[in-house]
Amino acid sequence: MLNPAYLKGETWGFPGEPVEEVETHAAHVLLVDGLAFKIKKDVKLPYLDFSSVEKRRAVLADELAINKAFAPAIYREVKDVLGEPALVMNRFPANAALSWKVAHGGIDHQLAARLAETAAEAHIIAPARDTPGFDIMSGLAAQLSDAFVSSPDIFNAAQTLEFHAHYYAALKQHRGLLNARAANGLVRRCHGDMHCDNIIVIDGKPVLFDAIEFSEKIATIDVLYDLAFLLMDLWRYGERAAANTVLNHYLDLRREQEDLSGLALLPLLQSTRAGVRALVTADLMHEQGAGGNARQRGTALDYFRSSIGYLKPVRPSLICIGGLSGTGKSTLARELAPDIGAAPGALHVRSDVERKIMAGVAMTEKLPPESYSRAASMQVYHVMLLRAEKALRAGHSVVLDAVFAREDERHAAETMAKRLRVPLHGFWLQAETDVLKQRVKERSGDPSDADASVVETQLQYDLGRMHWTPIDAGGSSADSRNQVKRHLGI
Repeated sequence: MLNPAYLKGETWGFPGEPVEEVETHAAHVLLVDGLAFKIKKDVKLPYLDFSSVEKRRAVLADELAINKAFAPAIYREVKDVLGEPALVMNRFPANAALSWKVAHGGIDHQLAARLAETAAEAHIIAPARDTPGFDIMSGLAAQLSDAFVSSPDIFNAAQTLEFHAHYYAALKQHRGLLNARAANGLVRRCHGDMHCDNIIVIDGKPVLFDAIEFSEKIATIDVLYDLAFLLMDLWRYGERAAANTVLNHYLDLRREQEDLSGLALLPLLQSTRAGVRALVTADLMHEQGAGGNARQRGTALDYFRSSIGYLKPVRPSLICIGGLSGTGKSTLARELAPDIGAAPGALHVRSDVERKIMAGVAMTEKLPPESYSRAASMQVYHVMLLRAEKALRAGHSVVLDAVFAREDERHAAETMAKRLRVPLHGFWLQAETDVLKQRVKERSGDPSDADASVVETQLQYDLGRMHWTPIDAGGSSADSRNQVKRHLGI
């Protein structure tokens, strides 16, 4: 029970000012004037212990130190107020929260890319830990199973058994990969709680706050498990395009660390994140006793069912989007990717991006003509197919986005798909010459270097035998997308 004095402005040094309370499962946050004060609840749960003043003071000191690394402009100090330690923070407007933006207009492609950059930066500074990845996930598995079994009033027994069977099968399958990633330095002391409520946007830049402070064990995780919370949260709130962009841009930023084999873990990691949210919501409902409401129960069940859904296998597929410059390949591929395969959608591999990465230049830097020689282009297609194969072997769908004007380029993709026994759907986009030239002329800040002269050159190509499905790309991107989705039956 919160001391009523904490709801008075004078307690915090602001006489007469109103105090707004925000309650979480383990804390009270008091908002007054330009500050926020966090007080931990006197609770003891399976994964945290705040049952004494000394423990609460120590954990708040840790919270201050940990979060200053992510958000130094927010976190100030810990001080005692009426005998209880309180973490003092600078308050930010409600509309700065990523969750607010999700609810009021959504997240555009640019902000989603910046979210990926924030996550990648956080994982660069996160200290590496020598803990086997399988041991981490095994501990979480036991915790989730126990929590679901001990709450039959919320979680159906048959579905709990279904979760258990799927989860442990996935855990056994990926034991070697989990441990190999740990050996490669991908288990780190992470933020640990990277979801939409714990990210704010300041001057267009996402900032992480409220990291896990109460348990080094819980925060010591695979970096993809850290990212999986954000992916799962965005997906749940219907921000599927944003989730897909976050994943794709993150993997591009961390090519030296991530070889795409980790994509095989995403179903397990996102399932775990949904499961943890289910048990936390259930804990809050039980804590409130008779006050626990139907909405919380529904939320816990939604997360629980999602945790099962993530674990159900989805067959990967390869989608190839070809066409001359200006046909809208990349826009179509980006818009299509969230709808292909398992959450959060397909890996988008774009030739223009691969070419710039191979050259070691910025995405908008124009390359010299020799970067577009036949030999250079062959190497670009080779790298694209290597990335596609790695992702497909991990059970993850891929959208390949390139001109694919040569028959041998298309045949190489088809051969790979056949060898891997995954379905391939090839689409050839086409539009009038004037439309192509106008579109490339209007491009700005795009990795493509194509201009009207490139279009003229491409128009002379001998396409050879074309087996891919033709798409009229002369209209809007939505028109092209709808045509493709009809062919795919999605």
